[in-house]
Amino acid sequence: MPFRIVASGRLTNEKNHVALIRAIARCRHAQDIELVIAGTGPLKKRLQRMAGRLLSRPASIGFHRNADMPALLRSGDLLVHPSIADLESVSVIEGMAAGLVPVIASSSLSAAGQFALLDESLFPVDDVDALARRIDWWIDHPAQRQEMEVRYAEHAKQYALERSIQLTE
Repeated sequence: MPFRIVASGRLTNEKNHVALIRAIARCRHAQDIELVIAGTGPLKKRLQRMAGRLLSRPASIGFHRNADMPALLRSGDLLVHPSIADLESVSVIEGMAAGLVPVIASSSLSAAGQFALLDESLFPVDDVDALARRIDWWIDHPAQRQEMEVRYAEHAKQYALERSIQLTE
């Protein structure tokens, strides 16, 4: 059974899915990795061609309905958020809430890095080799991944809408 990496976000340069595809191609476990990127945008065809050329397994890149996202996230083994820039990082919180360990780009133009609970969940933005090492580390350490899935899901609860409303009131 392949190791499934899930990413989501608009298919644009600032979301940096190109770096994710390149990193997977450099992983020691590349032949065992299946990539799913949920999103739409102007780079869809380019990303599909690149994934077809570089990855051992076919990638799924394209639109997923909002109603289908929780099941898609739960089907994954790891969430990768390679974004150079974003405003709110909702996809990271959604992935954590679904029980996925995130691997997040550390970027001064993104808030997502604040959600990392340990160093293995961070890599320097646009550092393809560092991202490949993080992916391989999580594949090589399934017990730690299972433990952190629970911790990340628990951590995500503080960002739930109900909690935000209580704090605002």
